[in-house]
Amino acid sequence: MLKHLFYFSLLGSFLGQAQQQIKGVFSPASEFKATMLYQLSAGNATYVSYGSVNAEGEIQIDLDASVPAGLYKLVYALPQSEHNFEFIYNGTEAVEFNFDIETGVKFINSKENQLLQAYNQSISLAQKELVQLYALPTLDPLNYKRRTQKIDSLQNYFEAQSKGTIAAHFIAASKPYIPSTAETATDYISNVKANYFQTIDFQDPILQNSNFVTDKFLDYILRMHFSETPSFQEYRSNIDTVHNAFVNTDLSYQLTVLNALKETLNTKGYDALAVYLTKSYVLPLALQLDATELISSLKGFVRIAVGEKAPNFQIETPKETTSVSLYDLEDATTYLLVFWSSDCGHCLKELPEIHTYISNHPKKKITVLAIGNETSSVQWSKTIQPWSEFIHSIAEGKWEHDITKKYAIEATPTYFVLDASKVITDKPYSLKDLKTVLDQK
Repeated sequence: MLKHLFYFSLLGSFLGQAQQQIKGVFSPASEFKATMLYQLSAGNATYVSYGSVNAEGEIQIDLDASVPAGLYKLVYALPQSEHNFEFIYNGTEAVEFNFDIETGVKFINSKENQLLQAYNQSISLAQKELVQLYALPTLDPLNYKRRTQKIDSLQNYFEAQSKGTIAAHFIAASKPYIPSTAETATDYISNVKANYFQTIDFQDPILQNSNFVTDKFLDYILRMHFSETPSFQEYRSNIDTVHNAFVNTDLSYQLTVLNALKETLNTKGYDALAVYLTKSYVLPLALQLDATELISSLKGFVRIAVGEKAPNFQIETPKETTSVSLYDLEDATTYLLVFWSSDCGHCLKELPEIHTYISNHPKKKITVLAIGNETSSVQWSKTIQPWSEFIHSIAEGKWEHDITKKYAIEATPTYFVLDASKVITDKPYSLKDLKTVLDQK
């Protein structure tokens, strides 16, 4: 089930008379509570307004004359990065849509959005029809020509229909590679990949204001491979190509796009690719531009990324005179770091379950190091007594403790799974995810 957006207090009424509206119907209505509208510009999203979703799933956001034409994003659930869609607002007509939780958005008013949506659907279908020919025993040149001509005709039609609109920028930039003669499957794939960015004007401010370039880069990195099981080196090569594709653009724009790409790769579970992108391009750009806060964030991301060796730290136990570090621990095949707190309700439910799991699976050789984020040791000392299977450490000072900062802990409980060499192999989000990971050990 989607995490609902919380209602927001009204920040202020719009000045002047409403000029146009953003209207929509969400289905199923019970899954949605509110939406937030953002204007997209230079890779940034600026809050504009919000709209509550009524019992019928309807929203309406009134826009006054000061709201400019351009690219906008409507967020309908949390996390925002995964539950949103972009659209064009041209300032002259209302934008109306239906949104289904399974099938996504369909525009029922707003010619530019309808045109762009129809283009994407038509071109995608025509390309699939061409690719299907490669599954046949022999390649029919005449049929091949007809299907390439269909793609070309569709492209020309939509470019003509969208002339002078914001949608035209996206339609022109999305033009696919169209073979002039029948090609083998290998040659076709090679040419699609070689021409992937040829129609994109990376200096176009309309494209720069949207997520179009980031989405195209992500598609290229993940899909443009000759093998069904590409190697890590192939993925890295695609990242290098992506960087080179727009290396002549403004450095700040490059940093914005590549950092957004890194965030998306990380969210989708491509941790190693996100680390490679960060080390090779994002962090060097941030250092070059002296983006202090981002530099700190990127270094923190790399420090605790999957595939990196976990940062070492001293195990702190009140009244203990010996000093032992994480790296000093031996004999386990798997190490589980649990950051928790004795005043955390979720922790007090989940840690006993973990303790039971470890006790019931001695052959797995899992060592649990439980780090208590505490303001004092009194309650912590009492709470840990039943959990004799754990190695306990306390981080007094809670969020300000060096260990907490080193591991970028923002909530408890937080889990890190390490291998025998103390390399981070997983960062499960929930107890259910953690048990799934440990079951495989």
